[in-house]
Amino acid sequence: MKKVTLISILVFSCTGLFSQEKGVGSASHNSFELQGKGSINSTWLLNNNISDAGDEQNYANAWGFNYGLGFNAYFGKTGVGLDVLMGNHIGGYTGTVENKDTAGLILNKEHYRSNVNLSVIQIPLMFKLRATFGGYFEVGPQFNMVSSAKYHRTGSGLNADTTVTSYYSNTYFSALLGLGYKFKLGGGPLSIDAGLRFNYGFTDLKGVDALGRDLSNAFFYKKTVATNAAAGGVVVALTYQLNHKK
Repeated sequence: MKKVTLISILVFSCTGLFSQEKGVGSASHNSFELQGKGSINSTWLLNNNISDAGDEQNYANAWGFNYGLGFNAYFGKTGVGLDVLMGNHIGGYTGTVENKDTAGLILNKEHYRSNVNLSVIQIPLMFKLRATFGGYFEVGPQFNMVSSAKYHRTGSGLNADTTVTSYYSNTYFSALLGLGYKFKLGGGPLSIDAGLRFNYGFTDLKGVDALGRDLSNAFFYKKTVATNAAAGGVVVALTYQLNHKK
């Protein structure tokens, strides 16, 4: 509930800021934009069974990227945008595995690092607000398709490289929130858009844990819980205004 309240406050605050701009609502300010864009993101695959595993499984920083095309249509200060982006979403982990004898005594400890690399196609559909000072705000749903998933682990006696695509959902939905600024390149149709985007998955991605084990396997986990993808990062776009007038 706290997360929902915080997001709601941010959305309404941004809406109020942009709605204060004057003179942006006329037909002369309508525009249609084509974009080539790319982003780099801090990416996470979150699951409470991993969170509750103690030192055996911990989250680690991981970075993903995406690139593709976008189209925006503004009617005054409001508009819609659609992107088609290709790239990856990585979940990073680290931990310590204890090897015990039959009496339960610890023989040794082995440290490891692992990650799951998802190849994804992301299609966000955004409601957009813009202001005369060059700022913009965007929010909307994002449809995600997973084409492959590869698990990699390194550590003393724990090395592994495995394809785990079958353990993950083929698709999942997330919510996207972003804001940024448009930098005009002279008086022509080109500009650079730079901003921040955050998204959080609200449907179950399923998958494997930090040790590569199926998260739905009842032998390891008594209760199956959802895996949620989360990401936040910087997005940059080269924008061409299709209906620019000299």
